Amino acid sequence: MIFKKRFPVIIIFFLSSGLSFGQMIILSGPEKGSYNRFARDIVTVLGEKNGIKLINLPTGGSAYNFKKISDPNSADIIALIQSDYLNLMEAEDKVNNTNKTGSLKVVLELAKEEIQIVAKKSSGLNRLQDLDKKKVAIGNEDQGSYATGKIIKDRSKVNWTSYYANLDLMLKQLSAGSIDAGLIVGSAPVNILDIDPQVLTDGITMLELDDFNGWAQYYENDTVYRNEYKWLDKDIPTFSVRTLLIVNESKLTSADKQTVAAIKSGIIQNLELLRKQGHPKWKEVIIPDEPIEVIANNTASARTTVPAIAGNKDAVTYRVQIYSRNYQKKDDHVIVNGKSFDTYVYSHLGAYRYTIGEFTSLPPAIELQNASRKSGYNEAFVAAFKNNKRSTDQDLFK
Repeated sequence: MIFKKRFPVIIIFFLSSGLSFGQMIILSGPEKGSYNRFARDIVTVLGEKNGIKLINLPTGGSAYNFKKISDPNSADIIALIQSDYLNLMEAEDKVNNTNKTGSLKVVLELAKEEIQIVAKKSSGLNRLQDLDKKKVAIGNEDQGSYATGKIIKDRSKVNWTSYYANLDLMLKQLSAGSIDAGLIVGSAPVNILDIDPQVLTDGITMLELDDFNGWAQYYENDTVYRNEYKWLDKDIPTFSVRTLLIVNESKLTSADKQTVAAIKSGIIQNLELLRKQGHPKWKEVIIPDEPIEVIANNTASARTTVPAIAGNKDAVTYRVQIYSRNYQKKDDHVIVNGKSFDTYVYSHLGAYRYTIGEFTSLPPAIELQNASRKSGYNEAFVAAFKNNKRSTDQDLFK
């Protein structure tokens, strides 16, 4: 999944300076879902001990959080949300000529959330395709899974009948046989699915997902592993989205901006502690690689560099970074403006960074950056390399 916006880079020393920040409420999600767990982890690890007074407020889910945080009349300013739901709302803004997402910025990309479709073991359902003409619960209108379910159904052309129910009701309906399957989007293990298999008298299973009709084009390949649930007897191939921590910048006071920056810094600085004590998926959180901003509409004055030739110790090249991953794909390539590009992958800050193109001057790299953004890679930016190593020297972008 592709993300659009980042919170501005702020160099801060708040956590070590003894400064005190105001109270801030994080909208999380259902009490038995992964969002609530992540928010609790953040509150526990940061909390007042770092001068940040955080409160975790359980909610209905991503859709509810989006409505609250985008509402100019609501006091809510920071929340967790699914990346595909944010992208869907951005698309609706373009279609409807609205601007609900214009002030929303991504503070951090957190863990992956797997698409998990469960059914009774006796149902004989094994794959997404098996849901044709079945009854599938996809959450209620407050949850991000509601939107994910609609996206999967529309794009895959699997003609199931959608039912709307929260997580607790979904399992009750599944047990009673009033639905055939239930769709949950969350970071495995999701608490509500971490159940004794005997809760459902004939057991529970998870459906395997594969991409067909292009429904999963903008989702990440993923796996729910057998050790993540006691009732799971094999690894399940699926797809995932990202948990995003977002803010509405239009609502932030100067003090709020400092608090949000301190939260971001606190999560990054305490990431190892979160990985040890928090939800298992903290291990997949990527430390952000902040780009050096290039003025894209001023390419005429952009600096031309010396060609990168063998033996030139100062050889400089420019590539366009399109996304980061916790894993390295093999033989990966992307399509930009109808042209196929092989990816060049480098490791930085504990994650794999994917780039395309290679230029010895800045203007064509900026052109490819702009084309990449128009092709859906909204966070594409130009990265400079000196002797094939990433450089953040700002003089290279003048």
